Amino acid sequence: MKRRGIVVFFIIIVGGILGAILGHVLRDIVPILDQGLKVGTDKLSLDLYLFDISFSIHVNITLGAIIGLLLAFLLADVFRRK
Repeated sequence: MKRRGIVVFFIIIVGGILGAILGHVLRDIVPILDQGLKVGTDKLSLDLYLFDISFSIHVNITLGAIIGLLLAFLLADVFRRK
């Protein structure tokens, strides 16, 4: 049962990524698919004199990504019921 949840999670993530890519590719035809909100952190840095670690993460939430997430969620739900 736990493995099925992991598979569903990855299906939904892949759906969001593919939706964002498709929205970006089709931005000249349907510009609204590539418009969205960028959420994230600026550069976080940890300097320990021996080494320096820097980290930042950004999530670009677009309409294409949301549509991809929803379609992947529906697809995962259909496969879960079988």
